[in-house]
Amino acid sequence: MLALAVAVIAAGCGVLGESREDRIAREAREAQMVREAIANQEFTIDVDQMLPARGPSKMLSTPYSLTVKDGKIGSYLPYFGQAWNVPYGGGHALNFDAEIGSYSSQETKPGVYDVNIFVRTDEDEHLYTLRIFDNGRTSIEVRSRNRDRISFMGQMRFDDEQ
Repeated sequence: MLALAVAVIAAGCGVLGESREDRIAREAREAQMVREAIANQEFTIDVDQMLPARGPSKMLSTPYSLTVKDGKIGSYLPYFGQAWNVPYGGGHALNFDAEIGSYSSQETKPGVYDVNIFVRTDEDEHLYTLRIFDNGRTSIEVRSRNRDRISFMGQMRFDDEQ
């Protein structure tokens, strides 16, 4: 029974049947796809965890995402926190499609990229700061003019997964 449990866990992690060379090749492909996605300004991050400025972090079961494509950003993220100057009813918060005001990226360490995206909506101004690792794992911090900052964790979706 223990062997079966170990086999199921190992299969879920992708280690069964993958040689060291295959793992190295897969990681190199992922790193190349991450670099290209950042350079082309075309990627989607599936978000699985939320870290509000005030209160505990939460795992997210509903599909939330951040998409950058064709000079636009699609932000489909939940928001919890204090807001100061927002429309009656709370507005759209971090759920919008908008033109990107500015986009910059740089490799800060080998395999670690920082991406800054500024966007202005009809409700607020937002600065999205992404730290993307070469395996696609991403942290996102959103700073808005009229709301508390909030952070998210997620995974870059590669073309073969879309």
